[in-house]
Formats: sequence, C-alpha cells, structure tokens
Amino acid sequence: MNLKKISIGNLEGVQDLMQGGRLVTNRRGGHELSLVSLETLCLNLLPDLRCLWKGLLPSNLTTLKVNECKRLTRVFTDSMIASLVQLQVLEISNCEELEQIIAKDNDNENDQILSGSDLQSSCFPNLRQLEITGCNKLKSLFPVAMASGLKKLQILEVRESSQLLEVFGQDDHASHVIVEKEMVLPDLRLLYLEKLPNIVYFSHGCYDFIFPRLWILDVRQCPKLTTRFATTSNGLELVLQVSQVAEGSSTGCSVPTSTAIWWTRDVWE
Repeated sequence: MNLKKISIGNLEGVQDLMQGGRLVTNRRGGHELSLVSLETLCLNLLPDLRCLWKGLLPSNLTTLKVNECKRLTRVFTDSMIASLVQLQVLEISNCEELEQIIAKDNDNENDQILSGSDLQSSCFPNLRQLEITGCNKLKSLFPVAMASGLKKLQILEVRESSQLLEVFGQDDHASHVIVEKEMVLPDLRLLYLEKLPNIVYFSHGCYDFIFPRLWILDVRQCPKLTTRFATTSNGLELVLQVSQVAEGSSTGCSVPTSTAIWWTRDVWE
C-alpha cells in the first residue's frame, strides 16, 4: 500500500507488466492488487514487453520512464488517460515499435470517442516534462486537441525519431473534435526538435501555437520542416508563435537545420 517506486530492467520474456485481479493470500480469501501510492515507474531493457497495463492503473503516478522496450506499440489507451491526472514526467526512448503514445482502446468495439473538451480537460493536466527519443515508428505525439490542455508543460524534447511527421497531429476521428485555431502552451520554457528527418509541420493544420514564456528554442537537422517561427515582443516576455504555412505556398520559410535559440528574462520565477 505504501510502495512509491518500481524500477524494472534487463528482463527477457516479460510481455505484460501489470494485470488486474486478485492476489490470493491464503486458501480462504485474497485481496485486490493495489498500487495507490505508486509515484514513479521506470522500465529499461524489456525487449519482449508488449503491454504496460491490463485492468490496473496507478492513479497517483507522477513519473513514467520507458527505455528500450522494443516491442511496445502503445503506452496508454484513451480509456485510461483520465486516471493519470497526476503525471508530471513522461520519458520514452528507443522503443522501436512504438506507433502511438495514446491509442484507441480496442478491447471495446463500442467505446466512445473522446470529445475535444474531454481531450483538453482530462489529458495530462499536470504534465511538466515530455521527452521522446529514438521512436522511429511514431508519426506524432498527441492529437492537436490535447495541446490546450497541457497548461503546465515546461519542457518538450523530441529527438532522433525518423518517421515523425508532426508534433501534434490529427487523430483518426478528427471530424468529431472541435479544435481552436489558436493554441497556447502557457508555461513552455524549452522546445527541442533534433534529428527529425521527416518532420514537416509542428502541427498539420491552420493552428497558431503561442508560447508566452519560451526560453529556449532549439531546432537541429530537421530539413523538411516548413513551419514558420516568428517572435513578437510583449513587455519582458517573448512570445513565440508557430504558424503553419499553407500547402503550396511559395512564401513559406523553412527553419534552418542549425540551432535557433531565443532568450527571455524572468521566466523561472
């Protein structure tokens, strides 16, 4: 009941991490498996892991780190993310088969599609740090409808993911979701995009992303990126606006593959 951290590493053959059900303690009874206090889960070098959760979800989890789980295709399903409101740090690296961070729950054919308001209000409202590295089947991180719900996100790093096309993408049911044309990540401080050879957009669609507290923007080796980065001054703050150039436009300017860094003052108070 008081377990706060689990670290599992270098185990072959493990396919499922957590399954719900009863733990039999004696012949006359048992008790429900409970991880109510779990805050940190670190998984490293589990080459056969296919699924993290089956009927059991630690609702107080604040940190999840997953590295070199080569057969893992998804991290969460849309039916479970509403329980992860405490999540603050999410790091995923070198998961070669990872196709989606959040996948549609296939266990129930009649499950409902999350609305735009559901995505904004229930998806990781306390997430502060998101780092993705070496996930070469990932096409995007989250649906664009989630962006306005990431109000506490401070660090966003995406590196060395060869098939990534955009940071925020349209999900399979975008027609059901109403998305604002202007997205604000009010607390974002650091944005890194590095060695993403196929990224074309920050977000595909006519969305403006406003980062009023951005401290560092670092873009390297993203030769196909067509998103335009512009800055405007507002007192002591520097507002970075990301606008997607319309397809077919000849006026768009590509972000150079060299480092681009913008500094502001008083961002860490």
